Parts: sequence; structure tokens; C-alpha cells
Amino acid sequence: MDGNRRWATAKNLAKNLGHHRGAETTEEIVELCVKNGIEIVSFWALAKKNVLERSQQELNYLYALFEEFLGKIEASCVKNNIRFEMVGDKELLPQTLRDSLRKLRDRTASFDKMILILAIGYGGQDEIVRAVKRAIREWADPDTLDEKSFLKYLDTGAFPPPDLIVRTGGDIRHSGYFLYQAEYSEYYFTDTLWPDFQEAEFDASLKSLRSAKRNFGK
Repeated sequence: MDGNRRWATAKNLAKNLGHHRGAETTEEIVELCVKNGIEIVSFWALAKKNVLERSQQELNYLYALFEEFLGKIEASCVKNNIRFEMVGDKELLPQTLRDSLRKLRDRTASFDKMILILAIGYGGQDEIVRAVKRAIREWADPDTLDEKSFLKYLDTGAFPPPDLIVRTGGDIRHSGYFLYQAEYSEYYFTDTLWPDFQEAEFDASLKSLRSAKRNFGK
């Protein structure tokens, strides 16, 4: 979901207002996903590199914004029977935010109309490294470990591979999102900044998936 800070700069606004508008866009896209019968949707809200490289002042604002977002999205989850999940390195986050993420996950654990995944403190390479460490700690048998059995050690392994990965903001790269899972994902790149990503472009991204010729390597 790229472009929050650039959107604010272009409008001579504080960068935090770009993040705030981006959070509102996320809420709107969740509703569009429900409307379109999408079963699983994920949002990469904060990369591990962001946590390590951005100022503490900006991170504190983002953490507070996530808390606000979780409070709002809980109502949508309850209304629409949405199960909430999180991927990423939780140890990078403040304890209060970790507690809020866990509470929302527990609150919605029995819901089954749609799954909403928030990626916070996430990095594709980092996820794989942490999965390898977990496999070693759990004494995984190297003779039987394969591509499928390795999934259980991944944050994203409980979910199917993404059909479509959308990147806003003009950059044409995947940056490692769902890195292990995205071998046959389709991509939709757009110059539109995330705060301006509206229903028309959302529909265009779905149209691009429907028109793709997907042979999954066959």
C-alpha cells in the first residue's frame, strides 16, 4: 500500500495525515472485498525494514494509528463475519499493539465469511529465515521436509498462495510480499497512490486477474 507519505507531500500536508487517509482507504477496500465475495485479503501495513529504519516519532504515530484501525475494523469484522489474522514478526511491535492484535484475532476466530490478514513488521526474507529457525528448533526431519511440509513453519503458510498482488505508488517490484507463496501470483501495478485507490481501480485490478492466462507452470 505505497504512497501515503507522497500523497500528503503533494497536498502540502503532514505525512501523518497521509497515513491516516491510507488507513481510511484500507477500511473502504475491506468493504469492497466483502461486496465482491473475496475470501481472503491481506494488507502489507508495515515492513520490518520500516520498523528498523523510520524515526521513532513516525513509528509511534503508526502504532497509535494501527490501534485506532483495529478498533474500527473490529466492527466491520463482526458485521461481515470476517476472521482477522496477522503475519510478521510480532516481537518487533510494542506489547500493547501485540495485545490488541491478539484480542482481535481471538474475538473473530470463529468467523468464516472472509479472512483479513494484516502484515505488520513483515519481510519476505525475514519470514523464511524465521521459519527455518523454527524448523530447526522443532527438529524437523531434513529427509522428509519439502516445499509443502515447510509451509507450517511460515507465517503465511496457513493461507493459500495469493491469486493477485496489487502494488500502488508506481514502483514495479514485489519487494518480497508472500515471498514463498507468490510463485504463480498475478501482479497489478498502478501509479495511483494508496490514499487515492478507489473502487474503479479496485475493479480494474480484479479485471486484470480475470483476464490473465494462468497455467501454474503447466
